[in-house]
Amino acid sequence: MLEILREGPGWAVINKPAGIATERHFQYDTVEARAQVQWQRAGAKKAAYVGIVHRLDRPVSGALLLARKKSVLIKLNQAFAERLTQKVYRAVTQQPLPAANGELVHYLGRTPDRKKAFASTRPVPDTQEARLSYRLLREVDGRYEYELQPVTGRFHQLRIQLATVGAPIVGDLTYGNMLPLRDNIIALHAYSLAFPDPGTEATIEVEAPLPDYWPLPL
Repeated sequence: MLEILREGPGWAVINKPAGIATERHFQYDTVEARAQVQWQRAGAKKAAYVGIVHRLDRPVSGALLLARKKSVLIKLNQAFAERLTQKVYRAVTQQPLPAANGELVHYLGRTPDRKKAFASTRPVPDTQEARLSYRLLREVDGRYEYELQPVTGRFHQLRIQLATVGAPIVGDLTYGNMLPLRDNIIALHAYSLAFPDPGTEATIEVEAPLPDYWPLPL
């Protein structure tokens, strides 16, 4: 069962568990597959509608917005495209970022096999600008917890940007961290999400509690 943090007419914000993908893929366990089962009405001939508004990587947990109607999906997609939404993440690293507070700017592309991202400090062909702001929340026993706020939404953006400045996220073996957390889980959590209500346009803010395996005391 997916944990629903908040819902309204035609949408729901769930607390995505780490370790599963967002979109349905064959018969694998995914958020979309779980939602279709969970939202299926008894006796209904058609499968329940699940609209993917945005995505969280498989090893990432936290607040994820889903649409339950096509018309709502269109409105929410427009809000994301117009940057009327705000996403805030928490991440734990074993190395500090360049300052207690700051901004990271890189140009991101994807490797030839499309499975990983790479970052450059200057524009190169087939890259897009990526920006995020960060602030240090606490340091405990040589581990650093940061609040991250992406300005752009690129493939593996937070993971590759932190790794590029020498602070890969705990558990992220893909991008150079050597401290396993759990299988297919890293210390990156979508902590809060703000977006305009598709019906009233009032701002909705939702927080997702940190998971119990978080590598710092809760």
